[in-house]
Amino acid sequence: MLCCLTWWRRSRCQKSPLVNLVPEVEVFMTSFASRVLGISLLWGSGAIAVPLIATPALAQTAPLEQQLNMRRHEFERNRERQKAERFLEVADRELAWSRMDGAIAAWQAALDIYSSLGDQAAMHQVMELLTKTLLAENRFAEAETVIQQQLTLAREQANDTVQMNALNNLGVVYLQLGQFERGTTAITAALDIAEALDDPAGLGRSRSNLGLAARLSGDLEAARDQYETALLYRTQTSDQVGLANSYNSLGAVYRELGNDARALVMYQRARETALEETHLPTLLPALDGLIGIYADREDIGMLQTYVAERNVITPKLAPPEQQLGLYIGLGRYYALLEDYPRAQTAYEEALVLAEVIGAASKRTFVLNQLQDLALLNPTE
Repeated sequence: MLCCLTWWRRSRCQKSPLVNLVPEVEVFMTSFASRVLGISLLWGSGAIAVPLIATPALAQTAPLEQQLNMRRHEFERNRERQKAERFLEVADRELAWSRMDGAIAAWQAALDIYSSLGDQAAMHQVMELLTKTLLAENRFAEAETVIQQQLTLAREQANDTVQMNALNNLGVVYLQLGQFERGTTAITAALDIAEALDDPAGLGRSRSNLGLAARLSGDLEAARDQYETALLYRTQTSDQVGLANSYNSLGAVYRELGNDARALVMYQRARETALEETHLPTLLPALDGLIGIYADREDIGMLQTYVAERNVITPKLAPPEQQLGLYIGLGRYYALLEDYPRAQTAYEEALVLAEVIGAASKRTFVLNQLQDLALLNPTE
């Protein structure tokens, strides 16, 4: 009897296995319900509380109107981006047809859209294209405006590479406007960035622009040294167009220094590089340089070869800047053949083009050639 009483007391003191499971069940059920059903369960003292139903998933979801506004906003951004891309396509077509005004207008329209979208990467790309074209068209005031915008944006982003390119472009603008000190300062700042970045392409471009500054200032030896240094850097890069430009620049400087043999080598290399890249803007100056050297040498055979090549590759609707060299070459060729009427016709066309684009040195050269023709072929 005593044993039975002891067993009964022990069993009363021990907790039921079910009681030990209650906390685990409560935690599990509460966690499961909160995550999946949103139901909070209370389990204790053998009783279950009335379930409390909530909807946390719906509470975390944006209101329908807000979702629709977000979709509408994204749709409008995509539509604007597509419009910008169409303007870029228009610019490419206009450029292919040498319609620079149309290309510039299309790029400007695309730039305005990217600016409204806050797409800074696209803005930089369009600004580069726009700047190059404006510089080629001698529209320096407009180019300066675009470059200053790009420079401000690059500084806000702490983008050293874009700053370097913008400073180089700005320096070229100042040089073309005759502001040599400002131009040299801007280009030197670009060179400092290129050296800090250890960027061969940037170093080559900056050195080439410093060569231009020295040449325009009349220091031909310094210009030659800068161009030669630029050439060393550009041979380390894949920038073949830049390399062709350096060859052309050195050719022009060596011509001014009276070293036609070295100039001939530079122009030949420029022609070969430009042909490999099918880059007309660098090919035409190379041919014009070769035509000038062989005309001075009175080598009619080689002169005919390069004048014919120049005539074939010059687009029929090319801008005046690209046509001028062709008519000067034709004038020199016909003059050597003593076909003075044709030579005069070619030079008169060249004179008109030189006046249209404001090429003072070329205009002076053509006027001198016309005066020589007048002596060789006096009128009745």
